[in-house]
Amino acid sequence: MKKLTNTLLFLVLFGLSCKEEFNIDSIQFDNSLVVEGFITNNPGPYRIKLSTSAQVDNPAIYPKTNCTVTIFDDQGYSEKLSEIEPGLYTTSKTGIQGKIGESYKLSIITPNEEEYETEFQEMLAPTGIDSAYEEIEYQESEEEPYGVPGYQFFINTKQAEEQSKYFLWTMVETYEYNADFEPYQILNNASDLAPNFDTLYTCWLTDNVKKVFTGETGSLTSSQINGKRLHFVSANSRRLSIRYSLLINQYTIDEKSYSFWKDIEDQMTSSNVLSISQSYNIKGNIKNISKPEESVLGHFTVASLSQKRIFVNRPYLPINYNKCYVILNEDFWETNRDEYGIIYMVMKDDGWIGSVKKECLDCRMHGGELNKPDFWID
Repeated sequence: MKKLTNTLLFLVLFGLSCKEEFNIDSIQFDNSLVVEGFITNNPGPYRIKLSTSAQVDNPAIYPKTNCTVTIFDDQGYSEKLSEIEPGLYTTSKTGIQGKIGESYKLSIITPNEEEYETEFQEMLAPTGIDSAYEEIEYQESEEEPYGVPGYQFFINTKQAEEQSKYFLWTMVETYEYNADFEPYQILNNASDLAPNFDTLYTCWLTDNVKKVFTGETGSLTSSQINGKRLHFVSANSRRLSIRYSLLINQYTIDEKSYSFWKDIEDQMTSSNVLSISQSYNIKGNIKNISKPEESVLGHFTVASLSQKRIFVNRPYLPINYNKCYVILNEDFWETNRDEYGIIYMVMKDDGWIGSVKKECLDCRMHGGELNKPDFWID
């Protein structure tokens, strides 16, 4: 679980597509270095993603390879990261370990000898999570005049040691779901070649929530955040069809990191009429030593981490999502015959019998895996 969490720290960033209103002709984001990575008090390995930004009308990602990437602490220790795939650099399992009260900085030397670095950032003491919970809500939508139903998740922090505390929340969702249908009958003499669909009916899918959330206690009368709105999960998908789990990562960060992540959050929730997608296009805390005026995107975040996992069952709401198309007319069943000449018959909820493509009986076609996660609680 720790390995998965550390891997997902930067994937949340890497997969985000942020929105910002700006004059395309006046701002140049192409060919800028993009840095993405965390170090926390959880055991490593820690990962740093380096890439070069593309032009705003080109979503391509260009990994920045063959760089010398080093994490330093303020105690005189450092570790050079290994490039395990193009643009992805990682510490060793037994390497540098984030510790509360110590400070860390990142250094990058590119193949053409350009040097980039951050300032030292202190890893602050974590503030724990008191509780997480869900409520059924209906969120406004142009397509749904009465609102989209689903689960809205909330979090309460524990009391912080100091009045001013800054937080970042990211999440990882896992859900159990079934294939669209179970086979009712398999038609063909070659039916012994059909897969064992009994083993392909239930899957689990784990993915990053493609949003970030921030909060701070400085403007509150208490150094505790209560009822913070986080992720909303619509009932108009298979995610809530059986059982759903949300892993909440709560990072305690400093004020500068908070300002960066707040800008990211604001971009992602922007509803500007004129907007374009430009991944992660906010200047962070990395500077070119010899060219401080150069625009460098992304952020190296030093943070302490608290986590909480919550499970919820299928809500008492209609669960609506597109299922496979069922052919009911016998004359057209042939169109769903597979490569072995097999026709897969299913029974719909209303009792009608028809045929579907083989893929409609295999839950893996929706991206999940057959193995139940180790942390899963039925």
